[in-house]
Amino acid sequence: MPRFLRRTPPVAPDPGALVAEHLEAGRPTGWFEPLYAGADRDPDAVPWAQQTPHPYVVDWLDDPVVTPPGRRAVVVGCGLGDDAAELARRDFDVVAFDVAPSAVAWAQRRFRRSPVDWRVVDLLELPDELVGAFGLVVEVRTVQSLPGVVRDAAMHAVGRLAAPGGVVLAVSLVASSNEVSRTWQGPPWAQAPSELAAYRAAGLERLALEHPDPDEHGAMEVRLTLQRPAGSVPPGAGLPIVPTPG
Repeated sequence: MPRFLRRTPPVAPDPGALVAEHLEAGRPTGWFEPLYAGADRDPDAVPWAQQTPHPYVVDWLDDPVVTPPGRRAVVVGCGLGDDAAELARRDFDVVAFDVAPSAVAWAQRRFRRSPVDWRVVDLLELPDELVGAFGLVVEVRTVQSLPGVVRDAAMHAVGRLAAPGGVVLAVSLVASSNEVSRTWQGPPWAQAPSELAAYRAAGLERLALEHPDPDEHGAMEVRLTLQRPAGSVPPGAGLPIVPTPG
C-alpha cells in the first residue's frame, strides 16, 4: 500500500455538451453549475477563469467614460469573483451574483476578507430588490456564454439592474458581421452586432463602444458603456431608486 494517494486531476467538463443537455431540458442557464462543480476547484477547468480582474474593467475604472451615480455596484455572472473584489477594493458597495452556487462558494473562499455581498441569482429571474438598484452594473463575458434563445432577455435583464442615471459596463465577444456570428461555434458565442440593440429595449443609451480590430476569426472583444437616463425607470420596476451620492 502506498503511504499516500495522489489526487487525480479533474476532467474538464465539456461546455458544449452541457449547454446542449440543459437547453434541451429547458434550462438555458442550468449548465453553469455542473461546469463549476465538475471543475472541482481547478480554475484551469473553467474556460473563462483568468483569476484576475478583466483589463477592460480595470482600465475603465481608472478612467471612466462617465462617473456612476453613487457607489453601489453589481457584478453579473461574477464567476470566481475577481471583478467584484476589484470593485470592492475601490470602495464600491458591491453585490455580486452568479447562477451557479459552486461559483459563488468558490469566489467567497478566494476573497474571504472582501466585503462583497455574494449571492446566487439567475440573471433571467431577477429578484425585485435588485431591479433599478445600482449606480454601476458590470457584466463581463456572461451574455456571450448564453445560447442565442435567451441572449436578448439577458441583455434586457442587465439593463434593468441600473438605477436612474446608472451606468452599465459590458464586455462581450462580438462578431464583425451577422454572417460570422451565424456560423460561430460556442460557448462562448460571438454576438451579432445587431444583438447589441437589445440594451435599448431596457431603456439604456449607448455612450461608448470600444474594441480592437477583429481577429483572424472575425470577432473582437468589445467594451460597451451605456447609461439609463436620469428620469428613466427600469422596465418592471416600481418607484425610482435614487443612488446614494458617492
